[in-house]
Amino acid sequence: MMRTAVLLSTFAIAGMASAQIFQSGFENWTGATPDGWMGSKSSIAATSVTQVTDNVHGGTYAVRLENTTSSHKRFSTQPLAVANGQNYSVTFWVRGAGDVRVGLYDGRPGGSSGYATYTPYTAATSTWQQVTVSIAAAHDTTEGEFILSVRNTVAPEHIVIDDVTISTAAPLTPISIYEVQYTTDPSGDSPYNGQTVMTGGIVSAILAGSGYFLQSGSGLWNGIYVYDQDNTPAMGDSVTFTASVSEYYNLTELSGVSAYAVVSSGNTIPAAYDVATGDVSLEPLESVLVRVMNAACTEVPSGATFGKYKVDDGSGDATIGKVIYTTTPDPVLGTSYNITGVNYYSFSEYNIEPRMASDVEFSSGIADAGVLNTISFGPNPATNLLQVNLGQAAGSKVIYTLTDIQGRMVQTGSFNGSNAQINLGNMAAGTYHLTCRSNDLVKTFAVQVSH
Repeated sequence: MMRTAVLLSTFAIAGMASAQIFQSGFENWTGATPDGWMGSKSSIAATSVTQVTDNVHGGTYAVRLENTTSSHKRFSTQPLAVANGQNYSVTFWVRGAGDVRVGLYDGRPGGSSGYATYTPYTAATSTWQQVTVSIAAAHDTTEGEFILSVRNTVAPEHIVIDDVTISTAAPLTPISIYEVQYTTDPSGDSPYNGQTVMTGGIVSAILAGSGYFLQSGSGLWNGIYVYDQDNTPAMGDSVTFTASVSEYYNLTELSGVSAYAVVSSGNTIPAAYDVATGDVSLEPLESVLVRVMNAACTEVPSGATFGKYKVDDGSGDATIGKVIYTTTPDPVLGTSYNITGVNYYSFSEYNIEPRMASDVEFSSGIADAGVLNTISFGPNPATNLLQVNLGQAAGSKVIYTLTDIQGRMVQTGSFNGSNAQINLGNMAAGTYHLTCRSNDLVKTFAVQVSH
């Protein structure tokens, strides 16, 4: 909670009344085209834009948009003035059969070709439904065009639109990276997917030419990737901005950055979160700065692995990537390492991405790793109580955490003496991870709970 409060205090929030910048009930047409529409960014054919007189939402007319293909077509407004960092509310009514979403062309620089990230599609139904979305501009221009993007329309109604209103929206309420990332959806999608948010954090890694990673604290759900080809922060910069949340091939990312500001530089980057190699594929660790320890190299880099390699601390393999830093010299098969990096999801797998040479070090605790390896427990599966024997770790301080398969911590504490027990009576049946930490060592075990 304190981390969020500190983050949010960096934003200056000014009151602003909303103002309407565009309204269209499709009541006025010049020839076969509705006034105020068919801007230069429209890609839909004029013959696919027709006037509707029956079952309109309000007034006398509505517009029908036809695109039966799965590739979207744009139906855009005539040019409108938009401002960098301004959030806009777009409201309209829709019925028919097909998908519709909202976009914005504002000429923003970078790899977006001047377009904002589109909102998610809404599936039209046979009855009128109101849709309201927000979208932020990232460039001052008088040539802005708001876009209705349509696909998969089905005759006879296709997509019918009426009563479109575009207004400036009140400033966004800042939220933390944790709020953007945390989800209980099995897909891992952010609850803010398709929305514009105001957020910020400390830059933990740079992906040259593409973007950077942010942290708003150490641990689960506190990291995110920002696709940004316009701004070039340094590691340790504290930055704030407005951006769109999207799921890019199942990676939650921020893009369409506007109102970007560097609050301060040279900040301490949040500490890497110690994880077991077998746990790096957990959704809560996406884009988080993590560290694996005493992990033996099980596969060396090669052409077949695209220069990646694997390490294992006994809990399962973790893949070590090279998109930020290439480990030099090549790791040695069987040698143990401590490796720090951001946990980047790309090409359908999680890769720990070291940032610099110091992120890859020979393990200095190989002899002591056996201490945690001597911990034993049972029964497994367990019902109400899990008995733990600390083995050679008896007498040392051992901190434990229990996390569920989604990476959510359900219990934490410390062991005393040589034998201990964990009460599992209130936990749902399923698979959990018992992580034990002692000094600089970490060891994770799989625990099955069965009631």
